[in-house]
Amino acid sequence: MSSVTNLFIDKSKAPTKDQGIIDIGKNCSYCNQLDFLPFVCEFCKETFCSQHRKIDQHDCINKHKFDQPPSSSRSASPYPPVSSKTLFPDREADKKKIDEKLAKSQIRPTNIVEKSFRVGDVAGNNAFKKFQKFLSLHKSKDKSGRTISKLFGKSSSSSSSNTATAIAKSKYADLALLKKSARGDSKIGVADKLYIWCLYIKNPEDKSINIEKDRKPLYISKNWVVGRSLDSIADNLHIQNINNSTSEANEKLNIFKLDDKDEPKLIPTSIKSSAAFANGDTLYLVRGTI
Repeated sequence: MSSVTNLFIDKSKAPTKDQGIIDIGKNCSYCNQLDFLPFVCEFCKETFCSQHRKIDQHDCINKHKFDQPPSSSRSASPYPPVSSKTLFPDREADKKKIDEKLAKSQIRPTNIVEKSFRVGDVAGNNAFKKFQKFLSLHKSKDKSGRTISKLFGKSSSSSSSNTATAIAKSKYADLALLKKSARGDSKIGVADKLYIWCLYIKNPEDKSINIEKDRKPLYISKNWVVGRSLDSIADNLHIQNINNSTSEANEKLNIFKLDDKDEPKLIPTSIKSSAAFANGDTLYLVRGTI
């Protein structure tokens, strides 16, 4: 052994905790050689040099533990075991989950023609059914010979004078009356006002309701979304509106109107009012599920 190596070996005494020229490294527990990168045996917890780091090289006193499987406490993993099943998706289980999600979906039809009767609806709480019942009642109630368009707030003439000129005059007269008596948010500019008729249907079986007399003239802003317009309408009609604070669907207000074919249509609250309404439209507020 060279003289340089002897500087790092002290065979006259047992290894110390830290021994060396500049107190770096540790002495091997087997040969007493100072090693700057010592190894610690995981079985006997002693320190060894690179030549004696293996259990058979330093004749480890606990080498019998090497042949035993690690204890459950040492092998316990915070992560769940990985199964080969995760590599092969269960198509049937996935299909079942998708079907369950679709069944619970909140997407609903927007008019009665699409689907007026829904599985699971509570009788009497469905807004579509309420409005449909209201329309049916007042269609049968009208015995004057007027068209349904006239009855439900759309401008039209009688059958004897159904000409383009008469229709234009009727629309102009109705709109002038509407603008004269309408009320709403005073902060809305004149150019942004959208004039509408509104009727709250509290009880669809109430035969005392007269649409032309009971509907209220209001104005909203063209720039509002329908939800904001609904808030303003409910406020002006002094109707309780808890759409933004309740999770009970049967307590929420909905806006309906008749389309060009006189079919009831639900107006989504997220679209802009100018895209949903026109001057002179009659809107119907109905409380219930959708």
